[in-house]
Amino acid sequence: MHTLIIQPEAKEDIQESFDWYEAQKPGLGYEFLEKMDEALAEICANPLYYGSLNKNLRRYRIKRFPFLIVYGINKKKIAVVGVRHMSRKPKF
Repeated sequence: MHTLIIQPEAKEDIQESFDWYEAQKPGLGYEFLEKMDEALAEICANPLYYGSLNKNLRRYRIKRFPFLIVYGINKKKIAVVGVRHMSRKPKF
């Protein structure tokens, strides 16, 4: 089993996205967080399954929401470095 680490920048990305969705429709931010939790569980279960961005980073597309989770793997640790809207270019 891998240890999941969410970097501060990724936490900020998640909070900003939650706030935006919650402002659009009450409860939608919580749906976003639920899909995030499901995605992180899938990443932890099969971290190498999802596509690579480069030599060090991989990506996972969140279901229902147009976001990518960008993460790296180092031994038994998975580090989420960003959560980016797919219409924006990730800076990784």
